[in-house]
Amino acid sequence: MISIKDSDEKSHFDLCQKMMKALKPFLFVKKVEKKETLLTEGNICKNIYFVKSGAVKQYYLSEGKEFIQNFYFEGNMASHFNSFLTQIESDSFLEAIEGTELWVMSYHNFERIGKASPEFSQQLAVLMSKMNSHRVNLLLLSDAMLRYKKFLADEPELLQRVPQYMIASYLGMTPETLSRIRKRLSAKAA
Repeated sequence: MISIKDSDEKSHFDLCQKMMKALKPFLFVKKVEKKETLLTEGNICKNIYFVKSGAVKQYYLSEGKEFIQNFYFEGNMASHFNSFLTQIESDSFLEAIEGTELWVMSYHNFERIGKASPEFSQQLAVLMSKMNSHRVNLLLLSDAMLRYKKFLADEPELLQRVPQYMIASYLGMTPETLSRIRKRLSAKAA
């Protein structure tokens, strides 16, 4: 039986790592180039990706404008989870933002594991829910300044790896708003 249960005190990274280790016999390696698309809107998500190295973004398009829903880096699990679990069409894209190496679990293997260990599907859904609730809370429960401060506290490594316009999209603001917030914070620090 495959089990990924852990205490609530474990980080999402630790839970993803534990899951990846448990699933290793069911995974295959895939290397993708920068800007290579893993999933397009309208297609059904057939894989869960564990990021071994590199970075992936999840985004949707509205009126030709890109809105970033999430970033996935080393040790993270990336997928359009709703599309994957329900096998319905995706409403967003997954794309590498750097040269990326992934461990991939197909939906077919997911079903095989779920049949052998029914508890696994439930544990996976809980992990996905925890990962997504953090992101939703960030966007819904704070103003732009608080979102940026929380981002700086929780994900400072993104500043080195992701262009400012992507960070602005991820935080639900325009690049100009992000620039103003950064200037305000710099002025306060001086």
